[in-house]
Amino acid sequence: MIKKIYNKCSQSSPALQKMKTMRKRIKSAYKELIGYEFNMYEVGFEMQKKEYELTPDELNTARKYGIWPSCYVVYDFDKWTPDQFLGERDYYRLSLWERGISPILVDKRNLPLLLQGTPHFLPSLNIAIANGRVQYIYEDGKYQEGDFDLMHILEVYKTKYNDLMFKPHSQFLGKGIFTTSKLSLEDAVKRIENEKDGIINNILANEEYANKINPSSLNTIRAIFFKTKSGSLKVFRMAHRFGLSPDSLIDNFSSGGGAAGIDVDSGELQQAFVLGKRRIDIDVHPVTGQEIAGTMIPDWDTKLKQIDKLLDELKFLDFGGLDLAFTTEGLKLIEINRDPGIRIIQSSMPALIDEDFVDFLKLRGF
Repeated sequence: MIKKIYNKCSQSSPALQKMKTMRKRIKSAYKELIGYEFNMYEVGFEMQKKEYELTPDELNTARKYGIWPSCYVVYDFDKWTPDQFLGERDYYRLSLWERGISPILVDKRNLPLLLQGTPHFLPSLNIAIANGRVQYIYEDGKYQEGDFDLMHILEVYKTKYNDLMFKPHSQFLGKGIFTTSKLSLEDAVKRIENEKDGIINNILANEEYANKINPSSLNTIRAIFFKTKSGSLKVFRMAHRFGLSPDSLIDNFSSGGGAAGIDVDSGELQQAFVLGKRRIDIDVHPVTGQEIAGTMIPDWDTKLKQIDKLLDELKFLDFGGLDLAFTTEGLKLIEINRDPGIRIIQSSMPALIDEDFVDFLKLRGF
C-alpha cells in the first residue's frame, strides 16, 4: 500500500512531470538532429546531381554507395572500386566530428591558449577579436590582456610586420579574409567591427617549394587525423592546396583553388586537379607554369615528426583536420577543422583501404 501511494504521488509530482517533459524534448531534439545529419546526404545529392556531369549510370552508382556527385567526379574509379571510398551518407550518419566543448576549444581564436607549450607552431602574432574588440594579444609566446584600442593596435603591429591578415570566425571557404595592405586603418577597423569575431595574424610566407608553385596565396595542407585503438592520433591522408589566381589570397579548393594529394610516406605531390563539372587534372600551375605532380616536399621526415608533436597537444580530439602551412618560419598551424570533409583527402586514394581508420569507424557504428 505504501509503495502504491508513493508511486502515485511520484507520478503526480510537478517536478517529476517537468523532468519527463524535458526528457521527451531532449529525445525529440536528438531524433531531429540525427535525422538532419542522415538527410544531409540526400539534400546534398539532390543539389549536386544537376551541377556535375554524371551519366545516369554514374548517378546510380553514386547513390548506391552514398557518394555525393561532387565527390564522385573527383575519385579515381579506374584504379579503385566505389566500396573502398567513405561516402557522405555514412560520413554524416556516423557524425564523426567533435561535439561538446571541443568545437569551442578549436576555435582559431583559442589556438594560442591550446598551444601555450608549443607556441612555435603558431604565427608570431595572434590578436583575438570578440564583438569587434581586442580580446587578447598573443605574440611569440607572450600573452597580453587589457583595454586595447583596435586602431592603435593595428597601427603598432602593421608598422612592425608591414602587413596583417584578418580571418573572420563566422565564415568559411576562405570568405571574409582580408589584409590591411590596401586599406586605411579606419576601413580595416570598420571591417573588423562589422565581422565582430575573428583573429588577426602576421602574414606568413610559403616555404620555397610552395612559393615556386604559387606565390600569391599561403598554400596550405589539409591533414586528416583520427584516434587509433592505442589512443594516439594518426594522420592518414594529406592534400596540398594552391591558389590559382595571381591575385588570390586564398587556396581553398572549394573556392576555385587547386589540390594535389600527398604521399604521406614520401612527401611527394600527386596528380593536381581543379574541380569543374568534372575533375580537371592539371600538370602545371596555370600562372607560374611550375610542375606540381612529382614535387618532393623537402625534409619530409622532419616535418612528419613535427606534425606528430603537434598532435600530441591535441589528444582530447578523436577526429578532425589540420590546416597546416610549411613556411619560411617553419611548420604553422592555421586552423583545426572539426568537420574536415572527405573529398579532397580521397582524391588520390580511398579512405577505407586504411585498416586502422576502418577500425576507428567500426567503433562508431560503421
